[in-house]
Amino acid sequence: MDSSRQYRAGYSLLELVLAVAIFSVGVVAVLELFAACLRSSSVSLGYTQAVFLAQELLEEEIADGGFTDTTDSGGFGDNYPSHSWSYDAEETDQEGLYQLRVVVSWTERGKTKEYELTTLAADRM
Repeated sequence: MDSSRQYRAGYSLLELVLAVAIFSVGVVAVLELFAACLRSSSVSLGYTQAVFLAQELLEEEIADGGFTDTTDSGGFGDNYPSHSWSYDAEETDQEGLYQLRVVVSWTERGKTKEYELTTLAADRM
């Protein structure tokens, strides 16, 4: 039996340690990428909810009509406990034309974020 063949038959401990280290770095990178995707989708969800809530509030105000210079604020109830809104309507230089502004605020990871929606609407009354 050739003694040099015995030592070439398997992997050395150093090769195994390097393979495990390279594999571990790859797994950590994939897990970090997964965590970044979750953070990104959470931010997207907050903004998407804010856009739809602001649009809904603004459409309700336009449907009610009869605008006056006013400011109001409130929350969205139990469905969106971290979201709140403020509404501002003021008449422009053109009579009967109002600028309507809705700001939706929410807290995400300890930071307050806002989405603002502004439009012009004619008073139908």
